[in-house]
Amino acid sequence: MNTVKIIPLGGVREFGLNSMVVETGSGSIVVDTGIMFPKYNPTGIDQIIPDFTHVVENQEAFQGIILTHAHEDHIGALPYLLKEAPIPVYSHPFTLELAKRKLREYDMDGHLRLIPVHAGQTIPLAGMEIEFIEVLHSTIGCFSLNMKTPQGRIVHSGDFRVVPPEFSRIETPVQLFICESTNAEVDPRCADEERVMATIDAIIKQTNGAVLVSTFSSHVKRIQMLYDLAVQNSRKVTIIGRSINQVVDIASDLGIVEFDPRDLIKPEEISTIDRSRLMIICTGTQGEMYSVLSLIARGWHKFKARSGDSVIISARIIPGNEIAIARCIDQLIDFGARVYYPDTADVHATGHATHSEILEAVKLLNPRIIMPIHGELRHMKALADMVEKSLTSDPEIVLARPGQVWSLTATGMEITGEAPHGKCFVDGELTGNIHDVVLRDRRHISEGGLVIVFIVLDSARSEVALGPDIMCKGVVPASMEQEIVDDIRKNASQILNMCLVKDMDTQVVQNRMRESLGTMLKSRLGKKPMIIPIIMEM
Repeated sequence: MNTVKIIPLGGVREFGLNSMVVETGSGSIVVDTGIMFPKYNPTGIDQIIPDFTHVVENQEAFQGIILTHAHEDHIGALPYLLKEAPIPVYSHPFTLELAKRKLREYDMDGHLRLIPVHAGQTIPLAGMEIEFIEVLHSTIGCFSLNMKTPQGRIVHSGDFRVVPPEFSRIETPVQLFICESTNAEVDPRCADEERVMATIDAIIKQTNGAVLVSTFSSHVKRIQMLYDLAVQNSRKVTIIGRSINQVVDIASDLGIVEFDPRDLIKPEEISTIDRSRLMIICTGTQGEMYSVLSLIARGWHKFKARSGDSVIISARIIPGNEIAIARCIDQLIDFGARVYYPDTADVHATGHATHSEILEAVKLLNPRIIMPIHGELRHMKALADMVEKSLTSDPEIVLARPGQVWSLTATGMEITGEAPHGKCFVDGELTGNIHDVVLRDRRHISEGGLVIVFIVLDSARSEVALGPDIMCKGVVPASMEQEIVDDIRKNASQILNMCLVKDMDTQVVQNRMRESLGTMLKSRLGKKPMIIPIIMEM
């Protein structure tokens, strides 16, 4: 069969979770296995990953996983998928080395096939010829994919900043262009790396204290640039953060970055260096709770920001993280530091295509169909509108949803089914569909607190042997607690006595008590805590 199916498992109508299945009659591949970080974390969830049920249940058909580049929203879920489906992985050596270290943490690095590929290489996979095209992005080893399929040519943009020259050599028209839409809604201020370098250099020169720069751990070229600027300004460099140190180690081993050990100091040596000769490069650009930048902003790190210091946030603010980042900025300013970030200074250059680059890519490829990805619906729709207004051609636009099975034919694309899809939550060592019960209970406790009612019944006499004993956590301030406990005990005793007279089953008693106490507390407090009646019989 010459069918080709496209199934986005994530990365459409959302940021993160980038993962897409491409199926032919000869086999299947997965493009990227990304994660999403929760915007708020009241329920203890560490990460969110795509539902890979479709891949796991059909793993015998899958011939490869292709990782377009090394960002977490493209590779972060790899261990969770490979744990269930040990499929060969293809990517750039840098990306694979990061993946290897990630897999090592799960004791999974011994029996998996990680196959390096390079720019310009073409491999046969799942009935397709897949060419790896190097693209400029905010890390190294990034690829667009040029896929020759039974239903024509498909180009997957990956994340790209500048249209690669290879796009002009691809046979047109392309049947389907799967294009990132990150910057489609608002055309970004187009600072380039040279301007960023000049701006940061000027900030360093006018700073009397320490210079602290937070950037994405995977932005290897930016890290090298910051090191070079520090050395030029006679500053020692310390790199703080597990992920950024891991990336620097890999890049150093591969010869991608070059640091002179004489210019580096260990984090514990910070206090021995004159602040005017110090640059700190660290993680935490998105205000993550326990990142280095956030710890410094809250005064919880051994390095204390103070007047005379400059803090540079050299990264894009990912939608959804604005509040956390603003909190960090305010706290750092409160310590007396000067804070520079993309809204106020040219300290970051976007790694994603501007409007002109997106349109240039579309013009070169002349696709019959465009599928926007890597954005929320408004970004995908903005890309569609931009194409319709700017081009004389009239390509079909597909605004896909996660899980939709799109069949590519000679005449277009149509929905022909739906695959299992959704978000799976990573909670420490637990992974899976835990949001229905566990997260609901956690949210309930976080919003209303917890009330436990403990009772021991003498089943032979049908009377209370002990209790009701009441324990409240997070319900009311200590000054009100005794009054509320007395009310709960009185209400519970009334329900218990009524149920004992009617000789009701223990389960019924618990349900009646939960309902009655919930109504009473909602009336008194305006909220309903989680209520757990524990009734034991002796």
